[in-house]
Parts: sequence; C-alpha cells; structure tokens
Amino acid sequence: MIDLDRDAPLPLADQLVEAMRYEIASGRYRPGARLPSTRALGEQLGVSFHTVRKGYQKLAEEGVLDVRRGGGYVVVERQTLSRAERLERGAGVVQDALHKLVGLGLSDAEVDYAVQEGLEFFERPGRARALVFAAGYRELAESGAEQSSAALQERVAPALLSDLAGLDALDGLIVPLPDLRPARQARPEAESVGAGVEYPYEALERVASLGAGESLGLVTRWADAVAPLSDEVRRRTGFAGHVLGLPVDGDRRQLDAVLRQAALVAFTPQARRRVRPLLQKAATPHAELAPSLAPAALARLREVLGS
Repeated sequence: MIDLDRDAPLPLADQLVEAMRYEIASGRYRPGARLPSTRALGEQLGVSFHTVRKGYQKLAEEGVLDVRRGGGYVVVERQTLSRAERLERGAGVVQDALHKLVGLGLSDAEVDYAVQEGLEFFERPGRARALVFAAGYRELAESGAEQSSAALQERVAPALLSDLAGLDALDGLIVPLPDLRPARQARPEAESVGAGVEYPYEALERVASLGAGESLGLVTRWADAVAPLSDEVRRRTGFAGHVLGLPVDGDRRQLDAVLRQAALVAFTPQARRRVRPLLQKAATPHAELAPSLAPAALARLREVLGS
C-alpha cells in the first residue's frame, strides 16, 4: 500500500515515484499491467491528479512506464542492469539511507536493529498478501485468523463478515463454511476458502448432558459473541435449557449470579484470563469453548493459499 508523508522534505510526486518503483519491482504491477488512472490514484492517496501525473511521467521518462494511445500508463519490460550497475546503484541507496538514520540520532545498534527488522519483511518474495479470516463475531475471527496464520506461516488479519465490503483489496479470504457463498458474493476478486470450525468434544458432551431444567452459563470476551455462540452450542448439542450469556466485562453482579446459578459455565479463550479466577472461587463446573479449524480445513488452506 502506498503511503505518502506530507511532512517529509521529499515532494509528494517524488515519493510516489519511489513507491511505484517498489510496487513494480515487488511484483504488484507486472509488465503489461495498466496502472490506476491519475484521478483514481489521486483520490485514493488524497492528492491532486496532477501530482500523480507528474510521478507517472517521470517513470515514463525512465522507461519504467509506457503511455498508451487514449491515455493510461502501462508497466513495460525493462532490460536488467548488470550486476556491477545494480551494486553501484544499491550502494548509493544504502549510503543515503544510513545518513538519514544517523541524522535521526540512531546509535549503531539501533541502525542495525532497524535494518534487520526491515530485512525480515523480504523473507517472503513479493509484496505481503492481504489475507483475512472473517466471521460473524470478533472472537471467532480472532481465533480463526491466529490458526490460519500458523498454518500458512503468513499474517492473516481478523475481520467481521459485516465489514467485508469496506475492506481494501483482498488476495485471500477465509470464512466458516456456512458463510462461504455470501463471502464470495461480497468479495468475488479474492481467493475464498471455507473452513470447518470445531469445538472441544468434551465441552460439547458436558453441555449435551445437561437437563432441560438446568442452565448453561456462557461467558465471552465481547458481547457480539453471546447470541451466535449460544445458537451454535444448541445446534451442536441439542441443549434445550436456558443459556445465561454475557461478556466478561459486563455487570459484575450479573456475572457472579451466572457463576452461582449455572450448572455448567462455558467460556471462550479470550475470556479465560478474566473468568478463571472467579470460577475457582465459585467452584463452578466449567469448560472452555475454544474453536479450532478442522485438520481438513487447514490442509485446504495450505493447498489453496499456501505459497
């Protein structure tokens, strides 16, 4: 994503030139690709289309872009510089960057840390992909994103299904299986994968063992998880009793009442740290409802989105 700094001494058009060089070199825009129009990119970056045109024209003068009849700028295939030329130009860029870092007051150790942190970004070739795990409520999105990140060895961000339309461009989208079709309709440009979500069998079995006259306490981190998780637990277990659900940061008196009255308290991983000390005091039977992506779903993720 291009980010221009209006407080920097380098003019915006020159910043854009540097950013576009990187976007092209990293593979976001390949030879033959048409760049966004000057007006479209100007609106996206919050700058005048004249600024964008100035940057595009400079890249065209360098032979990076070609101006096509009828308007529009297209990335052209460039002749690769020799190794000596690449090293010479690269040394100049590094020298300039080091001068700027020292000028900011960084010590030698801090410069080394900044360089190493920057190099980590390039461990995976190409630009970082925009990958998202979206779900109906925040806690499931967070858990799914964490497990997807571990499976792909790449950052996957959590998001709500209701926010899909407003997200920036997506490369990959992971959602619970029941939400796959509407997710694909909402973001047809993304490679979408449905993931089966499982819950601990022992916890579900304990809920299923409760009688219709008994109550289940359900403690979550966020309020938006209570209703959908209650429905999911009922669907999976056939529990027909009363569910006492509330977020862990809700009314403390209500929480204490739930812990005293419920025959079993189930809680989400995000609520674990806050609720466990209270459960120990109340000596209430409890179980953690930690969602996990099915092994087959993880294999499918690696197959479709692995790189």
